[in-house]
Amino acid sequence: MVKIAVCDDSEFMRGEVKKRILNYSVKKDFDYSISEYDSGDKLLESGENYDLIFMDYEFENKGENGLAIARKIREQDKNSTIVFVTSYPSIVFDTFEVGTFRFLTKPIDDDKFYDVLDAFLQAMEKDTVLKIRLDGENHFFKESIISYVEGMGKNCILHFCDGRENMECHETLGAIEERLSSQKFYRVYKSFLINLAQVDSYNHDEVTMSTGDKVLISRLKYKEFNTIYSEYLVNEGV
Repeated sequence: MVKIAVCDDSEFMRGEVKKRILNYSVKKDFDYSISEYDSGDKLLESGENYDLIFMDYEFENKGENGLAIARKIREQDKNSTIVFVTSYPSIVFDTFEVGTFRFLTKPIDDDKFYDVLDAFLQAMEKDTVLKIRLDGENHFFKESIISYVEGMGKNCILHFCDGRENMECHETLGAIEERLSSQKFYRVYKSFLINLAQVDSYNHDEVTMSTGDKVLISRLKYKEFNTIYSEYLVNEGV
């Protein structure tokens, strides 16, 4: 399921965006959840992380503008996709600095809006994504936001690096490992599979992740991990 936020001070415009997303979902079998905010400040206060954010630029007498809000979002979450929907086309170049995915002008053109959703889903497919089915719903997570996966018998827990809550899923660690990129993830212990991009430091006993979490490392795997992690750094140009 794709988590979407619609942030606009106009109830009418929020409704217009929601209506088009609904129409798209019917045609494309698109699973999503959606939240509404009438100001950017309220979006920030929610503490939620979203896969896709439709952002207005000007919030009349309701705090900072959309560009300032997007900058603050990027400080905590570099993975969310931000689409500006605004009556101010002159700011299009300013939005590039916050990694804006697309720019739509009001009134919304249906074809351009649906093109944005098509492009978003195509980008999701290109960026390696882990699909988890839980309680009858599909959830999609970019590999880049997964810090590590913890095995617990027939279940496992996904730990994230972008502030979102841990997620328990009804799959074994082995099943998850098969679907994650072997070049990016390594099982350092029988019950821990880590994202090499999220390693902060390590010693013979444990790996410290970028979140501060400490994960056990098997002494039998330390030498191999040291080699694989060094090769990963070289390949990534770190």
